[in-house]
Amino acid sequence: MSKSTGNFLTLTQAVDKFSADGMRLALADAGDTVEDANFVEAMADAGILRLYTWVEWVKEMIANRVSLRRGPANTFNDRVFASEMNAGVIKTDQNYEK
Repeated sequence: MSKSTGNFLTLTQAVDKFSADGMRLALADAGDTVEDANFVEAMADAGILRLYTWVEWVKEMIANRVSLRRGPANTFNDRVFASEMNAGVIKTDQNYEK
């Protein structure tokens, strides 16, 4: 984005055009190297589409929650998942304490 090439947006204009969440996704993707960040409008549009798809998936899962698995979590995969989550909580707590 460059003022001299005419594709410049202020932050307010960008949020109005792409929403705050779309801007967050596009800015997160704008550059993660030592080079200058490059905001790409197509990425903001794609971010909005991904958010919309995710929201629709969540709505579908909530509507069909009776078909999801019920009962105690006692399979191997359940135990591995719980163990990884607990390890992550402990590690996070240790890092916050530092």
